[in-house]
Amino acid sequence: MFTGIIESVGEITSLNVKKGDCEIKIKYKSSCLNDVSLGDSVSVNGICLTVKKVNKSFIYFDLSNETISRISEFKEGETVNLESSLRINGKVSGHFVFGHIDGIAKLIKNDIKSRSEEWTVKPPKRLMKYISEKGSITINGVSLTINSVQESSFKINLIPYTLNHTTLKNFDIGNKMNIEIDMLARYVETILKKS
Repeated sequence: MFTGIIESVGEITSLNVKKGDCEIKIKYKSSCLNDVSLGDSVSVNGICLTVKKVNKSFIYFDLSNETISRISEFKEGETVNLESSLRINGKVSGHFVFGHIDGIAKLIKNDIKSRSEEWTVKPPKRLMKYISEKGSITINGVSLTINSVQESSFKINLIPYTLNHTTLKNFDIGNKMNIEIDMLARYVETILKKS
């Protein structure tokens, strides 16, 4: 489990695809991942992955074909958001995040304000029922608050700190992103279906 507060940005230095599965190697600099060890969970662009190998500069993960089929495509040279798993005695500055991607959304509009950017994001239609004003959403692993909701899209604000400390600063109109809806919305639906 994670909080959606990005600790580091890394770079994918290699992708090794075999029979649909993939090993990725990520170069990282931040000391926040120095205590990560084999078998630990790390969020990579919002995807919960298990560490298969780690040293002072590189961390390795395996992605199954199932995972690959549900996320936006990784590319060699791409920068990614990294977060180590939540510690029970730590702060929860964002919201509770599983690292299980619900779908791929697209940036359709970016209004640049004086000190922030307001994004309009179009998620898969099936996820719109889970998205509510002032609710939480995770985009590429980043915990964000939803400003407003339209029929087929929603708006979020990105402050300078978020843009400067995540890969979201690299996004252009039309770019795809991994999204995870707030777990509370998922549970409420399940409860209502069983009532």
